[in-house]
Amino acid sequence: MVHQPNRTERYVFSHVEGKAILRIIRRVVDHFQLKETPRRNKVYDLTNKLLRVCHSRVCNLDLEGMANAQDFQLVLDDLGTLKRNLNTKTAHMDYGTRLHFALNVVYRRREQAA
Repeated sequence: MVHQPNRTERYVFSHVEGKAILRIIRRVVDHFQLKETPRRNKVYDLTNKLLRVCHSRVCNLDLEGMANAQDFQLVLDDLGTLKRNLNTKTAHMDYGTRLHFALNVVYRRREQAA
């Protein structure tokens, strides 16, 4: 079996995607009202890594939708799901993982009927 090169290095984020990721990170940091620089940096780094690994190696995300979401709790839910289920080293996500902002139908969360 031939070892594949790290796909994150091959994926080039567009300017729009990069800006959307930064807006999402800013919203997360602001939401938790973090004042201490080390904690802000840790949240920044983790959120950045989760979004970039997921979007480039596992499942495309609606980054603009996340950045502009009216219900920010959905964004936090997806980030929590990624934190629990995504291995950022191997880019493996547990089977059955569902995300609100997944563009890939396999990973898209089915909305509950009212």
